[in-house]
Amino acid sequence: MKSPVRSYLLGVFCLALATATSHAEVLTVNSILTAQKAGAPNGGIVAMVNSPTNTVAMSAGDLVTLRDAGVSEKVIAAVWARVPAPPPTPEPLVPDDARLVNLVSLIKSGISESIVAEQVKQDARPYDLSVNDLLYLKQNDVLETTIVALMAKGAAAPAVPLAGVAPESMSFDDLVIRSTMKRDRPGRLVMTGDSLAWTDANDPEKNFEFKTTGLEKVWFTCQARTPESYCYQINFQVVKGAHYQFQDRNRESGSNAAVVKVMDALRTYHPKLVYGAPKS
Repeated sequence: MKSPVRSYLLGVFCLALATATSHAEVLTVNSILTAQKAGAPNGGIVAMVNSPTNTVAMSAGDLVTLRDAGVSEKVIAAVWARVPAPPPTPEPLVPDDARLVNLVSLIKSGISESIVAEQVKQDARPYDLSVNDLLYLKQNDVLETTIVALMAKGAAAPAVPLAGVAPESMSFDDLVIRSTMKRDRPGRLVMTGDSLAWTDANDPEKNFEFKTTGLEKVWFTCQARTPESYCYQINFQVVKGAHYQFQDRNRESGSNAAVVKVMDALRTYHPKLVYGAPKS
């Protein structure tokens, strides 16, 4: 004989079930367990689960919780039939420009955005991003600022002169050459054809010249974790030879215009040089 309390709870559940059939309800693990604890019959719970007005907000993992709580397999089968199928996992895209794979690897390794953007600028080849390339970058959470830099590199490509065309003599003022032994020395760097000549402002005996054809690598030294790319030093490594370091004379006030001007000229007139990744 059923106790009065249990009969009352069952009556309350039946009333709730009748109301649920006419009003939409989101069924969760707690909904099923509450109905079971109230003494609702399995058939009534199944009817509640199967009602087209109700939504089942459970996953496959929730079925384990229901089974551990002693819910009947009949109810669990009804719930499983209403559990939404998980969305298909999208297949990873392959970019049309293979360089983007290395770019994404740099970003995921934790290298700052400013250094990645500078790496893009130093690549002499343009980026002509396809729709597939853009989708690949978006799928890998590449920031829009980096994507814009890539697109700008493609747009600016037609203005780059052909490799091997020697420019007129170009002077770069407001530079200092770094010295490990003495104070940094101010002067001027002059580019004529494939030659770079340093004119010391204080001591003519410190003047020297080197050829771009004899360079192993050119790269920037940058300040890491800045909102914008701030590269304050340009480096030249001669093959099996000297390592020259030039900085903006006004670096202490935040200027890097002089070294950027040198790098822009080199990329324009000597795109075949090896430009290394910026260092921080």
